[in-house]
Amino acid sequence: MIRLNDSARALLAVGSTFVIGFVIGCGADRTLLSAPSYAATSYAGQDVARHHDEVLAELRTELGLTAEQYTRVQEIFKARQGQIDSAWQQVHADVQRAMQQTTAEIETVLDPTQVEKLHGWIAARHGASHGSHGRKDH
Repeated sequence: MIRLNDSARALLAVGSTFVIGFVIGCGADRTLLSAPSYAATSYAGQDVARHHDEVLAELRTELGLTAEQYTRVQEIFKARQGQIDSAWQQVHADVQRAMQQTTAEIETVLDPTQVEKLHGWIAARHGASHGSHGRKDH
């Protein structure tokens, strides 16, 4: 049986916290950001337009928009789409970077066999692309 000293237990606790955060973050990304209201920027251009048409139709009905208001809201959507796309790309890049850093940090406390198992675990839950972001020296 392996006995852990206080610093090893603390490091294990911190690592576990990062893994839990990683799992929750990926779950939130896959659940929230893939929902139709958040995922418009991940669609092909035509799908984004279709999504916007659905949102606009819903707003038109819910808010009782006049034809003039509807046209203005359409123009606002169109004018802001680039800014929205850019913001979502930055969010996804930041999340990806944080997940990669977390995985690499966790790998520092694992032996080579455990690193491979970690990669397999991540790939099984989040796709193969997430499992290959850690250190390459194992």
